[in-house]
Amino acid sequence: MRLILALILITLTPVYTQAEEMTWIMEVEEDPHETKEYIETYHPLVKVEYVYDTLMQALAVTGKQRHIKSLHEESFVKKMTPVQVYSVPQAEQKQEDDLHPERARYHPNHLPFTGKGVKVGVIDTGIDHQHPDLEKSYHGGFDLVDFDDDPMETTQEEGMPTLHGTHVSGIIAGNGTMQGVAPEADLYAYRALGPGGSGTTAQVIAALEQAVKDDMDIINMSLGSETNSPDDPMTRAVNKAVDLGKILVVANGNSGPEDWTVGSPATSEKAISVGAAITSQKVAQVFTKEEQLIPVRQLPLSEKWDLSRDQPLVSPNSIEELEETIHDRVVLIRKGETPYYELIQQLNEKGVTAAIIYSHPEDDPNEWEWIEAPFPTAYVTEEEADQLIQGDDWLKTKYQTIKNALAPFSSRGPVASSWTIKPDLIAPGVEIVSTVPDGYASLQGTSMASPYVAGVTALLKQAYPHDTPDQLKARLLTSTELFTIGDEELSPSEQGTGFIDMNKALMQNFTIDRNRLNFGKVEDGLKEVEQTITITNHDNEPLTVTWNIPRRENGIVWDLPLNSTIGPLERRKFTIGASINSKRAERGTQEGYIEVGLNQQEKHLPYLFINETSDYPRITGMELDMAPFQMEHLTLRFYVNEKLDALSVTLIDPKHLHAQELFTQENMAKGVFEKEFEINDLPKGEYKVVFKIEQEGEILFEEKEIYLPEF
Repeated sequence: MRLILALILITLTPVYTQAEEMTWIMEVEEDPHETKEYIETYHPLVKVEYVYDTLMQALAVTGKQRHIKSLHEESFVKKMTPVQVYSVPQAEQKQEDDLHPERARYHPNHLPFTGKGVKVGVIDTGIDHQHPDLEKSYHGGFDLVDFDDDPMETTQEEGMPTLHGTHVSGIIAGNGTMQGVAPEADLYAYRALGPGGSGTTAQVIAALEQAVKDDMDIINMSLGSETNSPDDPMTRAVNKAVDLGKILVVANGNSGPEDWTVGSPATSEKAISVGAAITSQKVAQVFTKEEQLIPVRQLPLSEKWDLSRDQPLVSPNSIEELEETIHDRVVLIRKGETPYYELIQQLNEKGVTAAIIYSHPEDDPNEWEWIEAPFPTAYVTEEEADQLIQGDDWLKTKYQTIKNALAPFSSRGPVASSWTIKPDLIAPGVEIVSTVPDGYASLQGTSMASPYVAGVTALLKQAYPHDTPDQLKARLLTSTELFTIGDEELSPSEQGTGFIDMNKALMQNFTIDRNRLNFGKVEDGLKEVEQTITITNHDNEPLTVTWNIPRRENGIVWDLPLNSTIGPLERRKFTIGASINSKRAERGTQEGYIEVGLNQQEKHLPYLFINETSDYPRITGMELDMAPFQMEHLTLRFYVNEKLDALSVTLIDPKHLHAQELFTQENMAKGVFEKEFEINDLPKGEYKVVFKIEQEGEILFEEKEIYLPEF
């Protein structure tokens, strides 16, 4: 599975000549160290670059294709994955002269904690360790793309340059003009994502394994996939790392605002999964003719949308219809088949003041997320574009300041098939200024929220060095504060336990372990559910515990503990239960909060259960790739979240309304499903994949986009 900084659907193995040397991650059945000796003896023209033996059994091997093919035929080989990926177009680094990095001081100066002595590993695109704000913090790492000890960001000479890992690292441990959350933490970088910010699952797991071997205290992973499953191999690797005593902090994903959009590895029950919040943001909106407001959703690396006056609006059918020079105009244009980076370049050559781009609803945001634009650039939906086209010839912009809100892009839970609450908490993730190669930039995403939490966790690790990962996680989640809209709290699937509070996490004198109440799926009548939590009193004074009965709901009868007192430096277990009548309770995802008072401080324990059914995805993590050395075949792979009675898969050509059924399968088990096709039997171009799902008497449909390439 290919991972990128947000959602991706298609992966393809590049084609190499027989003469080229290439590197592969080879998963094996046997002891990888014994396998290394075997390879060195019987395949001397293949070089073993690295052995992985902690989170997975694998080796990294380099050689010419004919030699690797011979090795691939050995019986002990389970799977081989190439470490190289497709390059993406290069882009110039945007200068950020108007930023004020000296204002980005995240750590609590009035507290005696700076992360000193805590080792934090960053699995990402690498790091500009020569940046003056990172030189003091950087202590080493490893490059899983080039297989060396220098995890430098991708440079322009190597492909599409990257900056993500440097930005993430600065949030955690910047120590110069810009101060990170934990400026004196020991920072280690593991470059698992190469040009353009993408890499393979094998690379990321190998990076995670190396970080575990290097004895990191905390590991940040600001990356993800679209596989909403607790059984994904990446999720299992993250859980294993936590079992080995490491604290894993993972971005929840940027596929919101819909529910069920959290992806692996944030689906890990044991990791700390982080959503993104807006603490304060000036938001631009444009008017339609009917005075409806449309949000300006900016490309993160475009110039800030700050139009001080009304601007002429033109909406050509294509870029070719534009005049040669169109200064002082805003262009509203359909993306079409032109790649984003080419469209931006062409608009820039014509001198646009700003651009608004629209495309089909399922357009992959990865195609625009890292494209730089030297002018304000935003995107709208097709419906919004129609409203603007039918409106005035002048574009009007209105500004408002939003405070304390969930970022619309932040992925929501729950986790399919395990029905667990994700994210665990939310943190600042919008307009975050941090380091990038040769300067600073303001970015947004759960990728920015995750390192903020990793930095706070480093402060906690310094303050409480003997706490286990579970105990430190409990300190974080017990100290959060709920976000509300009016009198209504955001749901647990949106914010988990709430917004991070750094000072409370460090100073609060009680913790609640396992404070997210995951009651699972309720079917067929009455079900008794319960979960036990542990409240620890860290103070020398007694802790009074009082329980508030939730509001009455049809079909749910709560069984809460009695009010009590916990003695100084003691802990006590409490069981929270409920009787749920599936026939009387509302169907679907049911979630809310149980209120408990701890010495007059009101804490909220999020709960969630699925009653009978819900709109959760049955199919996730769809990929198309080419098996090693099998250039005539393509493999369609996806994850089935629950047992299905039957599944039919059809390709739809949206341009010509042509349908082609690929296959029908009955009695599909939960887990990874693969189907191999002859390349010549498949059409070429952009298609919709329609899944017709039969499950327990219901017929459901799910759609995904796919691109079938020419070879």
